[in-house]
Amino acid sequence: MLGDQDTVVATVVVVIDDILIIARDGLIGQIKDRMKKRFWINDLGSVSIYLGMNIDRNREHHTIDIHQHSYSQTILAKFRMHESRPVATLLSMNLPKRKPDEAACNPTISQSIIASHLYAMTATWPDIAYPIGVLSWYNHDQSIENMFALKPMFWYLTGTKDC
Repeated sequence: MLGDQDTVVATVVVVIDDILIIARDGLIGQIKDRMKKRFWINDLGSVSIYLGMNIDRNREHHTIDIHQHSYSQTILAKFRMHESRPVATLLSMNLPKRKPDEAACNPTISQSIIASHLYAMTATWPDIAYPIGVLSWYNHDQSIENMFALKPMFWYLTGTKDC
């Protein structure tokens, strides 16, 4: 029966070579000891970063905050947008197709920007799924106007990196 004192509940998350153990403190030590008997493990202590996500645990208030502040800083620095102005909401995504007489942009930059935002979207920013989807429709045939539409994504990351 769930909730009894005799019930053992633990979650072990394994992604390639990163292991995260979620359980009561005494049980975590037991699980680690058993793993050490079969595998070589490097115990890094309490989790603070896992798969690019920052995990802030407040034991006093019994809360856990998950965010991607470090990852957002990396994206912003990579595309030289670390000093961009912050916004708390995204603008509407209403993008026209490139006109035949308009020059196409090199799609490599926009594809790199969108790929960088994809990980953030799947981990802690699900609210950017629709704008990223709209922007990726034009990845193969970017216009100047569509390239400018990528900037609000950086503004939004700047404005929400601590959420």
